[in-house]
Amino acid sequence: MSAAARSTLVFSQPPRSIHLVGQAPVVTYTSEEFDKAVKEAYEKGAEETRKSLEAESEKSREGVKFAAEGALSKLADRHSEALSMMRSLVPNLVTEATARVVAGLPVDAEFVRRVVDDLLNDVAPGAENVEVQLCAEDVAKVAGFDQELRHKFPTLRVVENRDIKPGDCLVKTRFGVLDGRISSKMKAVESLLT
Repeated sequence: MSAAARSTLVFSQPPRSIHLVGQAPVVTYTSEEFDKAVKEAYEKGAEETRKSLEAESEKSREGVKFAAEGALSKLADRHSEALSMMRSLVPNLVTEATARVVAGLPVDAEFVRRVVDDLLNDVAPGAENVEVQLCAEDVAKVAGFDQELRHKFPTLRVVENRDIKPGDCLVKTRFGVLDGRISSKMKAVESLLT
């Protein structure tokens, strides 16, 4: 190597760029230009990412909306089915439960008196030829009850009806027959529920 190649170069100012003679100059940037380019690239990347995420988010929202609508539709269908099933089952269940409760009630004198009173409440006081029909057992349970009712129904008679069961009662007036049989009341309850 020659002595000139070992020379030290001293610059009065820091060099802005260095390039070899005969070759195209290398593009150089100042630190401000570099910072600006980095900031622009960051902002461009952030904008592209935001747009991409918004598109994905919209797809996700549409998917969730579609799934939710499907689930709600299925739920509404199941609700309608369950409601329909309940409407068909409840009258039978209530009727059966009521029949079991009534069957378990003791048919004593008080029970029979209440049944008779309930039916006579639909008859105008003072009505003539009122006939209370009970089974033979119930007639015996309320012996003398007709005397207690004479102040409202002077011609009231309690008679035996072999076609009705304990706890049943029919009241016959000149306007028709009031049905106080347990089976008739059960049918009335069932018809109210359907």
